[in-house]
Amino acid sequence: MLESMVEETQYLAVYFYKLNCQICDAILEGLEKIDDECDVFGIHMVKIQDPQLAKRYSIKTFPALVYFRNGNPLLFEGDLQNEDSVLEWLIDDDNRELADEIEEVNTRMLERLLDESLLLAVFFYDEDCPDCEEILEELEMIDGEADLFGIDMVKISEPEAASRYNIVNSPSLVYFRKRVPLLYDGDL
Repeated sequence: MLESMVEETQYLAVYFYKLNCQICDAILEGLEKIDDECDVFGIHMVKIQDPQLAKRYSIKTFPALVYFRNGNPLLFEGDLQNEDSVLEWLIDDDNRELADEIEEVNTRMLERLLDESLLLAVFFYDEDCPDCEEILEELEMIDGEADLFGIDMVKISEPEAASRYNIVNSPSLVYFRKRVPLLYDGDL
């Protein structure tokens, strides 16, 4: 079950714990306090008590937190009892970012990025778009270069986000400069 979640979920935080462990229970309570905030950033959080599976991810001590970004594991090495530092670590751009891949965001994350980023390129697409995979591969080739100019690049497939910004055609590339949208009208 966890394997399928790791494959299907872009951002997944997995809390490995053991039974009859008071510190594990206390940490779990703290993690539950930040679960809603994680949802805002598109991070799904689950708990699991499976020593064999933990061993597969090189976990030797419990409790432990592993952050999967598109299936790539990253072990939290800080203080699990400090839920604020856990949240900070989970939402840190350096931990969320995957090399050579444009980040998928949800509508709430897009709003936050528009508030924080002066320059943002957003690729709006449909899940069932036959050409989108090829277009994304091309965009990923220029993503690193865009970073050099301070332009963040994300992708979103939520129809409500497209309608919020009056995007009628999909796929579309929109460049936001200080929240002002400019629709790319060339050939994607």
